[in-house]
Amino acid sequence: MTALVTPDLKTRKAKQTRDKVLQAAKEVFSTKGFHRATVHDIVKRAELGYGTFYLYFRDKKDVFYALVALVEADLYTAANGGIDLDQEYGRGRNAYRALRKDLKAVFESFMNNAAVIKFSRELAETDVDFRRDYSAMRSRLIERTRHILVKSRVQGVNFEIAAVAIAGMIESVAMAVLERGAEGYDEEQVLPTITKLYFKAVS
Repeated sequence: MTALVTPDLKTRKAKQTRDKVLQAAKEVFSTKGFHRATVHDIVKRAELGYGTFYLYFRDKKDVFYALVALVEADLYTAANGGIDLDQEYGRGRNAYRALRKDLKAVFESFMNNAAVIKFSRELAETDVDFRRDYSAMRSRLIERTRHILVKSRVQGVNFEIAAVAIAGMIESVAMAVLERGAEGYDEEQVLPTITKLYFKAVS
């Protein structure tokens, strides 16, 4: 995703303003969808002027890309609610508990970012440039899964192929949960089931 030259985000006010735009955009996309949303909708929700918006973002696609980058960090890395698997193993946490803790963070992030994820998938189908970025985002989950497989020391499997298969399983289940909505998410059913399947694959 192409970076935009913006005001110095080291200042608290600049960061707060950008975050305000992002939050407003997330709310607008959630209610109107990507294609129906406009910059006017976003600045109105943020209670800011057009000039302020364009200091930080070129257009609605640019702000959407920024939201996707935040979701990527939240979903597929140890930051923002995820875990540091090396640290967990170093503390002596067994593989099953580490996997369950990791999956819990992933699913919670999916639920918190449902709208952005949904419209990311839709935009990837029609926008060639975004499709490339979306594929790169998905590759982070695959790489994270491969890392877990390597740490588990499972024998006799191709780590790359196994990571794609398992990551696909995780994403498919999470998206099915999203389709049903938050009321369809029963942590006591989903997490133990997916963790056991995952654990059996790597143990």
